[in-house]
Amino acid sequence: MLGLLATSLVAKAQEYIEPVETWKVSEVWGNNYHGWSFHQDWEVDFTVENQDGRFTPTDAEIAEAERLVQKRIAYLNRDHYNQGGMCPIIDEHMRKYRRQYVGFTNDRGDHIIWMSGLWDDELTDERLASDVLLTRGGCGHFWSVKVNLATRKVYGLEVNDEGDTEYLPRIAKPKPRISKAKGDKKMRVRKTGIIHTPEEKVFN
Repeated sequence: MLGLLATSLVAKAQEYIEPVETWKVSEVWGNNYHGWSFHQDWEVDFTVENQDGRFTPTDAEIAEAERLVQKRIAYLNRDHYNQGGMCPIIDEHMRKYRRQYVGFTNDRGDHIIWMSGLWDDELTDERLASDVLLTRGGCGHFWSVKVNLATRKVYGLEVNDEGDTEYLPRIAKPKPRISKAKGDKKMRVRKTGIIHTPEEKVFN
């Protein structure tokens, strides 16, 4: 009876276990930051210099990247580009920005974290967790920066231009070209666009 009860409890506990490897987005919190980290398999519409791959940032790596950014953002942002007036000065309001993180590796194997800050009260947490968001307009409400964890370099600060905020659609991925021979219905078409005759229908 005890053995049956123990087996039942273990089975019930296992119902609620989900392997971390299946999670594609992780929500992270820390000192003055709150954001979402995207898995290395998540497709994005941008790259970094000398990119050689992707990696999934750990909580510790994000904490280190945030520490470096918060230490150096005032210097990087010293010109206050697209900030002032109705546009917030980034380094004076760091805790207001919710973050998104994407990990890249370069050809030396360095881990580089692309970090974006978004300050939009109408932007829900659900949307921030649903995809990596790129924007146009909104001035100092939106920025991004890169952190090389190997060299501890923080660089590439970009601040949106002034104007109305626009959330950019995903770049459409090219679809395979399909060719069709006119007047010959016996020919087979591969998605590469190469037309094959009946004799070539056996594909390796």
